[in-house]
Amino acid sequence: MRHPLAFRIAMALAAGAPLAAFAVPPSTTAIESMPLSQALDRFALESGWQVVYDSGVSGTVHSAPAPGGVPAEQQLAALLRGTNMTYHFVTPTTVKIVPGNVRAGPAPADSALPPIDTRDQARTLAPVSVHANAVDTLAPSAAPLDATQPTSVIDERFIRDGLRFNANFDDIIKYAPSITVTSPEGPGLGKNEGISLRGFQDGQFNITFDGIPFGDASDLHHTTSAYFNNHVLGQAEIDRGPGGGSTIGNATFGGTIALRSREPSDEPGITPYLTVGSWNTRAGGVAADESLGNTRIFADISKESSDTYLKGTEDKRDHVFVKTISQLGAVTTLTFVTSYNREHQNTVQGATKDQIDRFGWRFGLGNDPAVQNDKGANNAAYYSSFNYLGLATQLDDWDLDDKIYYNSFDHWARKAADASDIDPANNGVTFYNAKGKKVSTIATDLPGKLSDSGFHSFGNVLRLGHDLGPGTFLTGIWLERSLDSRYQYPLDLTTGEKTGTKYGPVENYVLDDRTDTVQPYVQYDWKPTDDITVSPGLRYSEVTRSIDAPLNKVSPPVPLDAEATYHASLPSISVHDRLSDSWSAYAQAAKGFLAPPVDVIQVNGSRGLSPETTRNYQLGTAYASREFTFGADVYYINFSNYISETEVATDNGNEDTFINGGGAIYKGAEFEATWALTHTLSLYGNASYNKATYKDSSVQIAGTPKVTAALGLLYSGDNGYFGSLMGKFLGHQYGVDNTTDDDGNLAFHNDQRIAGYLTVDAAAGYRTDKGPAGTKGFSISVDFNNLFNVHKFTGYAGTQAVSGDPLYFGLPGRGIFLDLSVKL
Repeated sequence: MRHPLAFRIAMALAAGAPLAAFAVPPSTTAIESMPLSQALDRFALESGWQVVYDSGVSGTVHSAPAPGGVPAEQQLAALLRGTNMTYHFVTPTTVKIVPGNVRAGPAPADSALPPIDTRDQARTLAPVSVHANAVDTLAPSAAPLDATQPTSVIDERFIRDGLRFNANFDDIIKYAPSITVTSPEGPGLGKNEGISLRGFQDGQFNITFDGIPFGDASDLHHTTSAYFNNHVLGQAEIDRGPGGGSTIGNATFGGTIALRSREPSDEPGITPYLTVGSWNTRAGGVAADESLGNTRIFADISKESSDTYLKGTEDKRDHVFVKTISQLGAVTTLTFVTSYNREHQNTVQGATKDQIDRFGWRFGLGNDPAVQNDKGANNAAYYSSFNYLGLATQLDDWDLDDKIYYNSFDHWARKAADASDIDPANNGVTFYNAKGKKVSTIATDLPGKLSDSGFHSFGNVLRLGHDLGPGTFLTGIWLERSLDSRYQYPLDLTTGEKTGTKYGPVENYVLDDRTDTVQPYVQYDWKPTDDITVSPGLRYSEVTRSIDAPLNKVSPPVPLDAEATYHASLPSISVHDRLSDSWSAYAQAAKGFLAPPVDVIQVNGSRGLSPETTRNYQLGTAYASREFTFGADVYYINFSNYISETEVATDNGNEDTFINGGGAIYKGAEFEATWALTHTLSLYGNASYNKATYKDSSVQIAGTPKVTAALGLLYSGDNGYFGSLMGKFLGHQYGVDNTTDDDGNLAFHNDQRIAGYLTVDAAAGYRTDKGPAGTKGFSISVDFNNLFNVHKFTGYAGTQAVSGDPLYFGLPGRGIFLDLSVKL
């Protein structure tokens, strides 16, 4: 059903989108035989059509050559001939590439376009699809037309050309709307100290890799440098909403950052690469693409070392990644992925304002073994793996996508009691015997602790799809078991001896915990008209946490054997309306749920906390043509049982605990747009307003800038040159939003204000597929981080143990990195 003209004009004016698509010229340039993924990108560039293809489709074979000077439909048919792929029209200028045989014979030159078919006979079960950017030139992100919630897709071109080789996934997403990233040691270096999405902190939103949720077993946090760098990532999709019934994960109400691994290239070769840059940063590696029979292989191995921006925080990292895709039949593929990451670094705790005033913005760790700030007394190691085996096929009339996976993470740390402390008067180690009686005290030794925590997660993600009546029925289930082990004991860092505790045991805590997650779902994508899709869904989530602790993490430590089960039914509904061939609108409502972290049943006084729940509502629109893409949305989230972390005074000093902060309201508006100024030059911008306050209060939730914005100019030339100039603005935020009084009562107020700031990054380079001495091409680029060397505080890091002074993280200064690669 088409809308009245007056309604369309009103919607257009409200969205700020043009009333009609830009003219799309026919394709006029011949396309030679090449890897299919490259041919499809070339076709999209020449024709102005939007081409959408799934991750398992794009690189199976080479394309056939296609003539120029013919209609776009005829050229696409020629490209796909003999590839066992065909195309399906979504709109007259948007096609989806699907398995099947293209019709025989070229289309007549004057043939009309087929009727619009928006029922998408080839379903995409994978939660992350490959989206071709409608705008010809480079862009950091774009809103796809088929999105049913606020979505930004960051494609491989920007990951490759706009960032340094060893960027982490937090660097990849930092320019997107409503995203805040804190990386005090430099881009892709050291430990990230926080990602925020609309004010939701890490652990309150979902992160997936190839559709598999992952995160720390106890609290869902992520150590970004311990997983994937941009060598192995092909796309990132940021869904700023809860998704539908088929959106699995522990914290989907806060949104989903969906990472997709890079596809093996159809062009075999070996590509060594090298990075050198600021702060003695050196990195190198080798990537390889190969085909063996019906199997395509991508492998990458890399090493990196850096002094990082903060002094004394040396970082070393090794990473291995392998992906294979085997075509087992016309409709069956088997995907295998294995990834291993090892990182060693000296870890900081933040710095006081006085320390930064005295020693400069690079104050981190020192070389004086007589103080706790010594870098030799603050070391950490991170080991992680991510592995899965995925099968995609068709069984009768059902599409099936099944992934069985195993991932692991281990964090070993030896740290001083306060890594920011440079006063030797605060040293001192006390030794205790097995009965907790004080034995001796050494006033000059460094007090510290040694801890180790690690988990192993085993799981399965099964997705099924089936045509049913005027729509598609989707169902599936996510199952996971995480086994977690942790211990910590106090240590004399000067001698390396265990000190014992005043309670008697040598350890502060020793525990094992287990988390079992079950999430079945159903969703029906109903199409009452060719333009409208209504998608009701229902997901059931059940999380069981159990603890077996010989010594629980409380003071005094006591044994604990406990279990808690949290569950909820999560209904959702979305409506998507294709207003025109290049313009769409959507509305969404959903219920969200997050089980409390395992600490809630560990810490005294916190065991009775209820799970967090939300009710999410949002409206949005997306527009896409060859010259212009645009997305805008408004949202409102009613958050109940908000679990806050706060500090309380105990006989052992300040300790963290968890409290029910009541409720909170998140609301705001977001937009992003890319405008192709020329065939090679584009202008990108976004802005967001994110208000997150506790109910019946004007107190802004900590770590939530009310305003974020980005503006960039991006170039991608036909002559091989590329470059970008990107600015990101973050408004002021607060480090603290609550305290507890002497009676343990919660009091809301904002403190530790962090001023807003603007930082600018730049990149420039050259790439060719015709290298010297018989090579298959090379690339060279220079990346500038914080081009204008701005120095600002970016995050609050708690308080210093002895003085109680606030600690902060700062913006890393200007960094310059040279990236080189050559394909053999």
